[in-house]
Formats: sequence, structure tokens, C-alpha cells
Amino acid sequence: MPDLLLELFSEEIPARMQAKAADDLRRMVTDKLVAEGLVYEGAKAFATPRRLALTVHGIPARQPDLKTERRGPKMGAPDAAVQGFLKATGLACSTRPRSSATRRATSTSR
Repeated sequence: MPDLLLELFSEEIPARMQAKAADDLRRMVTDKLVAEGLVYEGAKAFATPRRLALTVHGIPARQPDLKTERRGPKMGAPDAAVQGFLKATGLACSTRPRSSATRRATSTSR
């Protein structure tokens, strides 16, 4: 399993703030990983006067596929509604004309 190394360079961090800053970095990153469904084996944070570092061990090489379902606009909805839905989902409009067999099947179905 891969490891993640995150190193942040900064201005001088006062000595009294270094331990808390490192702990806050570890907590925020690991909380976000868990919120996104990524598991990990362990995390350790380090601090020096000019940098914060975090190592996260045992992150999976591949995240399981996620399936989400979103309802779109009704059939026959205005073109602007369809375009807005496609833009929000990151999809492209297929402008391929339907075949006559498809039109016939659609028009005769009850």
C-alpha cells in the first residue's frame, strides 16, 4: 500500500505552536480522508520551525468505485434545464439523431 508524504513550508513557527500545528494538520487530513471513504493504517506528523510534515501509511492504491445516481430533468424539459443538468454533472450532450426504428418504437409504445 502506498504512503503519502505532505510537507508544508512556512514562515517561522513559534516553538510553543509547533506541536499543536502538527497535531492539527494530522487531524484535519486524516478526518478528510475518512470522510471521503479512504482508509489508512497510520499517520504521524512532524514539526520544525519552518515546516510541517505529515506521513500517512497504508493508503490503498485504488479507491473502490462509487456509484451515485442523480435524477435529471423531465422528458421534454426546456433545453436550458437539460444543459444546466449536464454542466452540473460534467457530462456532454449527445446530439446524435435517433434512428427511425427508435422513433417508431418510442411513438408506438403505450
